[in-house]
Amino acid sequence: MERIERKEVYHMKKAQSEAIKIIPFDGAVRYCAKCRNAIGNTPFCPFCGKEQNPAPRRKKRGNGQGTVIKVGNKYKAQVTIGYYLGDDGKAHRKTRSRTFATKREAVAALGALHGEKDAPAPLTLLGLYRRWEPTHGAGESTMECYRAALKHLEPLWAVYTHDLTIDQLQAVLDDCPAGKRTRENMRALLGLLFKYAVPRGLAEMNLAQYLRINAEGGQHRSGFTLEEVEAIRARADGLPGAAVILCMIYTGFRPSEFLALTGDSFDPERMTLTGGAKTKAGKGRIVTISPKIARFIPNGAAGGPLWGEWASLKQFTEKLFYPTLTACGVENPIIDGRHKYTPHSCRHTFATLMKGVPGADKDKMQLIGHASGEMLRYYQDVGLEDLRAITDAI
Repeated sequence: MERIERKEVYHMKKAQSEAIKIIPFDGAVRYCAKCRNAIGNTPFCPFCGKEQNPAPRRKKRGNGQGTVIKVGNKYKAQVTIGYYLGDDGKAHRKTRSRTFATKREAVAALGALHGEKDAPAPLTLLGLYRRWEPTHGAGESTMECYRAALKHLEPLWAVYTHDLTIDQLQAVLDDCPAGKRTRENMRALLGLLFKYAVPRGLAEMNLAQYLRINAEGGQHRSGFTLEEVEAIRARADGLPGAAVILCMIYTGFRPSEFLALTGDSFDPERMTLTGGAKTKAGKGRIVTISPKIARFIPNGAAGGPLWGEWASLKQFTEKLFYPTLTACGVENPIIDGRHKYTPHSCRHTFATLMKGVPGADKDKMQLIGHASGEMLRYYQDVGLEDLRAITDAI
């Protein structure tokens, strides 16, 4: 027993002496974790032989500088950029991280991660419009014009704003079948959208400033000639489509407004139609019915559409409008990829017919529902008899 203890003490002292030789005392005062004697920087206490805890490693990076985590065979650099209050009522770290192939790259990237800004989530053109619209303080009439312009930008609705190009925007602008004013509204709307997007990091630059409005662009909206109107009138009694087109010509509603008329819009006692939607001047306007079309107005059921169910204006145009013109002998050639006459041509014809009819401008503005007559509508009274004198004469 005594020999075993002597052997243990011998090996212990030998290990202590060897450790002292290998790791010299550096002057730092350390105390043994067991006997509390002052010892040097040694792994074992020279008095009791107790193994000491290794000296704490000095941190390579201070607090807040970030950390590098090995994930599989890659390294993730991660920094804390703030804290947020979670649903559990506790504070949680908000971090930013990037993954690198080597640890050296990850360590080198820590400083840059602190200075990075979170990139905003990408938005499509339609998403950008929905975010911008509530921030714009224009009047309802102006916003209606922008909404109409937005419809013509539909081919680009799903394109992310960062991916939009000048050529894409210019092509949609050139292909717009509307008139010059609508294309100007499209460019103005794009300018406002980019003005909102650029400082918020949603787009790199305002592309709208490079768009041009071609004088020859857009579809020229021709009105029917008097001979063509008579050709349509001659088939109205036996061809339902011709009666519908004739009613469009003599009421002056926009195509979408015309198709939205219901049985409630028709007043058989006063022989009027009430409708319109685009502008303040056009909403809920009263149009007196000309004797030339009175027999063609259907006395539809309340709430039901006067002119039948149509899924869209495009369907109405292709299924009824174009075939009816052909049946009436009205030539409708395709010029530059577009038909000469469209449903909107009926409204142009109505405006042209009113030019040759005597009547106050305020009354004519009331009938056609043009926004430029809005102030006259508020300051001057308009009587049904004045309106009827115009529609009866055209």
